[in-house]
Amino acid sequence: MKSSLAIPIITKSIHGFINSMFWIFVPVFLVQQGFNGFEIGIFIGLSNLMAVITTLPAGIANDRVHSKKMILYALIISIIYYIGLLTVTNTIILAGAFVCGGFGKNLFNVSIDSLAFRVIDKKRSPIQLSKYLGYVVLIQVIGFVVGGNIIEFFGFKSTIGLIIVLLFIASLISFFLPITYKFSFKLLEYKQDIFKKEVLLFILVIFLFSLHYGAENTSYALFLKNQIHLNMGQTGFFVGGSVFFLAISSLFFGKKVANGFNPRYVFYLGLVISGIGHILLSMQTNIWAAFAIRSFHEIGDGAMIFSIYYGIVSIFNIKRIGGNASIISFTQIIGASLSAFLFGPLGEYFGYYLPLLVSGITTMFAAFLLLIADKHIK
Repeated sequence: MKSSLAIPIITKSIHGFINSMFWIFVPVFLVQQGFNGFEIGIFIGLSNLMAVITTLPAGIANDRVHSKKMILYALIISIIYYIGLLTVTNTIILAGAFVCGGFGKNLFNVSIDSLAFRVIDKKRSPIQLSKYLGYVVLIQVIGFVVGGNIIEFFGFKSTIGLIIVLLFIASLISFFLPITYKFSFKLLEYKQDIFKKEVLLFILVIFLFSLHYGAENTSYALFLKNQIHLNMGQTGFFVGGSVFFLAISSLFFGKKVANGFNPRYVFYLGLVISGIGHILLSMQTNIWAAFAIRSFHEIGDGAMIFSIYYGIVSIFNIKRIGGNASIISFTQIIGASLSAFLFGPLGEYFGYYLPLLVSGITTMFAAFLLLIADKHIK
């Protein structure tokens, strides 16, 4: 790992730790606050929708403004979001807090990735990308376990209070991030980068894959609570333990690609394993079978996330990487937003297994589509 990647990895790890402490439990928190499935879908959908609105401007801004400044702004906005969760019960005001949360989280992710893409050595990108992703996810694993158990023993308010403190620490660390070069381009140049057959196919497959994020955001924790009968602490161990395999998968496939393995096969494997994993998980009632299948799913997600990052570094001009990468992020957020609006009420009325089943099918469809199109597009 180059020294220039050390501080970005530390900063992203803290942010990832914070999100994994809480994001999977958001639907449970909102149910305890008295909100119904429709309102939960609206809150999460608004958070994702705000990210939709801001992703492209944030990406282009990272080509024009030092990313470390954008990262600091994002962390401050995120602090406002969590203060809102801690203090607000009014539906309309809380919806505003979720708007801030979506904006802050997305601005951070776009900005930290934009900074990392610029300091990565392209010749060593498979190894460096796998470390950038894998190390962060390993910290997230700890976050799931810590978050679930803090919530179980001390409650949601204490957990949110701790998160606010950690965000303040991350804000201080962000001052030590490397300064990246600034560029300025016309929008037409971004359009020329995107409107190529192979790039559009890449974007379509990512959109279909991203539909399963909406299912996870609205239904995964409630599925574990209602169908597998886990408490908050057990849910933390379950989610964290399975996500461990995502980290190992990212590191494994990064090393394989660096040693000459075809990255196209990683893309295929990721889609198929992820899709099958969600389909099979939706049918489980036994905790150990569910854990094994979820871990299998996470191996697919790890392969896919590595493939997406590797694709960005491989196909886009590094000088416009902020704007171009934000288009990929925009695609993922659109998929997560649309599916959150759908899966929130779907899970409440028909069972929380159904969003997992449907999103697994759409991921498998993405693999089938890629197989068909791959014969005509490189």
